[in-house]
Amino acid sequence: MTTPTTPTNTTGNGLGFWKVLGIIAVVLLALAMVGPLLKGLFWIALFGLAIYGGYVLYRSRSGKHQNGSSSL
Repeated sequence: MTTPTTPTNTTGNGLGFWKVLGIIAVVLLALAMVGPLLKGLFWIALFGLAIYGGYVLYRSRSGKHQNGSSSL
């Protein structure tokens, strides 16, 4: 009885490995480009939130309210 010398579960000349490696490379490149963008947007959003919080605090401290009533 002889056993076959070629594996039966290959995907044609090793192209499956190169596809997986290509997908991983594309994902890593995308993360390398998006990462610094998200880091910059984080600081812009944090700065905007601080300005908005200061504006809301100033508006709540002022005696003028939109409904015409004043706080004591």
